[in-house]
Amino acid sequence: QQSRVRDGQKPAITMPTSSKNLDTSNRSSRRGSYNLSGIDFKKSGSPAIADKLTSDVFNDDFPPMDWADVGLLIPHEAIRRQMTAMVESVAALPDAAMDDSDQTAWKATLFAEWYCDYFFDTVEEHHDAEEKIYFPWIKEKAEYPEKEFSKSHEELVAALTTIKEVCEKILNKKGKDCAEEICSLKEKVPTFNTDMRQHLKEEEQTIPAILRENFTQEEEGVIIEKILQAGGLSMTKVFLPAVVLAMQEWASKGFYDQLLESMPPPIKHLLFKYYLPDHMTFVIPMRDAPTLDEKPKLTKVGCCGISFCFPCIL
Repeated sequence: QQSRVRDGQKPAITMPTSSKNLDTSNRSSRRGSYNLSGIDFKKSGSPAIADKLTSDVFNDDFPPMDWADVGLLIPHEAIRRQMTAMVESVAALPDAAMDDSDQTAWKATLFAEWYCDYFFDTVEEHHDAEEKIYFPWIKEKAEYPEKEFSKSHEELVAALTTIKEVCEKILNKKGKDCAEEICSLKEKVPTFNTDMRQHLKEEEQTIPAILRENFTQEEEGVIIEKILQAGGLSMTKVFLPAVVLAMQEWASKGFYDQLLESMPPPIKHLLFKYYLPDHMTFVIPMRDAPTLDEKPKLTKVGCCGISFCFPCIL
C-alpha cells in the first residue's frame, strides 16, 4: 500500500487465478481469515522478496526464513505501509489555511475519519491481541523480554488514542478552523510513527528466536488462529485487505499462494468480491485525501439486494 491513489488512479488488485485455488477442505469451517499451520515453507521457498520489505530487521543479507518470521511480518508489514501513507497525508495537510473553505475541510475530515474508523481500530486490536493472547501464550514456556522494549503497548496505545482525540475534534468541527488540530497532528503522528516502527523492530529482533526454541509451527498456528477468531469478521473486513495488498508487494508467490489457499472459501469470496474493492475505492482515498487535488468520490461494491446479504449483515 505504499503506492498512493492520485488523479483517480487505483492500484491493481491481484485476484486468485482460478477457482481451483479455492480450498474446499474442512478448513472452510474455521472462523479465522487464514492459517499458517499448514504452510509448507520448503515448498514455497523463501517467503519474502527481501528488498520489498519495510522491516528494519529483515533484508537481502538477513531474509525471513520460516513461520517464526512471517507470523510477525504479516501484520507488521501492513501496519508499516499504512503508517508510511499516514505520515505523508499528515504532511500534506495545509498548515495555516484551515479555514471555512471546502478545499481544506474535506482533506482533514476524510483523513480523520479513516484514522478513527480504520487505522486506530486496527492497531489497537493488534496490541490488544498481543497483550491478552499472544504474549501470555509465549510466557507459558519462555521469558518474554518486554522490559527491554523502548515503548510499551500501553504507551503506544496512549499515543494512538491522543491522535484519535485530535481527529475526533476535526470531525466535530467538520474540518473547519482546525489549524490547532492540524498542527497537533503534524507533531504527534511522526513521533508515533517513529516509536511504533522501533517497537515492531524490537519484536522482530527478539520473538522469532523465542518461538523456534520453545514452540512448533503448528502451536503458533493455533494461537494465531485464536487471535484471528477474537478479531471476528469485523476486523477481517477492516484489516485483511491491507494485509493482502502488502503481501502482494513483499511476499513470494509461493508463500502468497499458500496463504490464499489456507483461507476458508467464504472469507476469500468476501475478500476479493467486497473487502478489497471497497478498500481500494473507499478506504484508501479517505486515507490519502490530503494528498489529492480533488475530493474523491468514495464508492463501495453494490449490495446484491438479497435480504440476507452476507456482506451487508457484516
